[in-house]
Amino acid sequence: MVRALNNTMSSPFNIQYLLKIISSTVLLLASSLISSAQKDNEIEVIKKELRNSISLIQSLQSALEKSNQHIIELTERVNRLENKSIQNIQTSDEISPKTKTQIDSIQEQVDYLEEHIVTIDEHVGSQTIVRAFDAMNLNIGGFMTQSITGVIGEDNSELSFNQTFFELLISADINEDWSLFTALGFLRESDLNFFGENNAVKNTRHPFFENFATRVPPIIAWANYRHTDSLQLQFGRFITPHGIINVEHFPPVLLEVSQPQFLRPFPGASIFPNFLNGGHIHGNKFFDKNELQYSMYAGSFVGNDAEDLITGGRLGYNFTESGLKLGFNYSHGRRTKSRATITNFSPETNSIVPTKSLTSNSYDTVGIDVLYENEKVIWKNEVFKSFEYSEDDRLGFYTQPGLKLSDKWIAFYRYDYFDPGQHLEKSTEHVLGFNFLPIPTIRLRGAYFLKEFDHPDIESQIFQFSATVSF
Repeated sequence: MVRALNNTMSSPFNIQYLLKIISSTVLLLASSLISSAQKDNEIEVIKKELRNSISLIQSLQSALEKSNQHIIELTERVNRLENKSIQNIQTSDEISPKTKTQIDSIQEQVDYLEEHIVTIDEHVGSQTIVRAFDAMNLNIGGFMTQSITGVIGEDNSELSFNQTFFELLISADINEDWSLFTALGFLRESDLNFFGENNAVKNTRHPFFENFATRVPPIIAWANYRHTDSLQLQFGRFITPHGIINVEHFPPVLLEVSQPQFLRPFPGASIFPNFLNGGHIHGNKFFDKNELQYSMYAGSFVGNDAEDLITGGRLGYNFTESGLKLGFNYSHGRRTKSRATITNFSPETNSIVPTKSLTSNSYDTVGIDVLYENEKVIWKNEVFKSFEYSEDDRLGFYTQPGLKLSDKWIAFYRYDYFDPGQHLEKSTEHVLGFNFLPIPTIRLRGAYFLKEFDHPDIESQIFQFSATVSF
């Protein structure tokens, strides 16, 4: 018995080892949550869970120290009991029932502690713990997306593994109030072209994939100061807080990797910029069971002249019990003069105007977004209209109902309309697709696109399959 207890005390299951295991578990949880999070209220939940996890580690540390001390006391107690038993054996042929009961009780407690520690080790394994220089914690996650796209033309059809995308996500909590986040993307893709060289030939007879291009977009990099949940300041390069899908935008949570037409190219500014460099004030407030969210920002878009300031905001209200979320959006900015054209047809840029405009004109954009979600249905709707000074107005909207067939299968449809203004053709997309999630961190997709241009005989059919693996 003493030998067994001594072996337990000398095993690798000491406090330091336990703390590493538990810390690793918390870090893995944070990494998974950051990869999946994408909504403002989800970010707040993640931060609350992280703070709760830190408190849990501290309480577990205290409990483990007490457990270790208890084991030492138990060892000493067993030593005394066995010494006493040996003395008793010298005068008696057997250990007294009372002594035997005490030894068995101590052994059960030790066995329970060992089993609990082994269970923790089985869940965590030998995962590496990431440490920061000067932060409370450092979390690393990411994902990779691979797409294969096929197009049916009038004279020929093409198929290509045309997009490979890897994104690394890193976050750090400096202290209770300050945090950092960055997303670094590495993209290798081939655009699908329907319009010929220099976008001059507008027909679907000879579609082709262009040469591969390597792109390393600076996606996100911001610092956030949290005064309270209802008052936070964010500065750096951030996602423009408009609508639903633009805020979500990370492929691990998207039903379809090519976003609605008015959000393409990504990053771009067909109606409003997807990203901005600047400052962002945001927060949320709960009223009974409902939540009010707000965002206000000012910044510059990399596709415009640096002095062109873009301002705006979003006011959202979430009816948490019913699953209904409403958002009201406004933005004011200025577009830089450029030649108007429709860019190449690809999952990221098809039928999209450039980030600039025919003239250097100002604009005001208004929009409404409506999301309804319950156990079986997820229905996203957005409409945005920009009122362009001295240019044609722009309009984009979509409705995307989705049905959760099971925990692993989702089916969806999207009707997507976009009028880019600038005397360019309007475009309508019908998208029918499915998602399969064998495990929560793997999303497999299939989608069929029927794309109709506002021009006689201009129509295209595209099939796309993609897989996103996140960690």
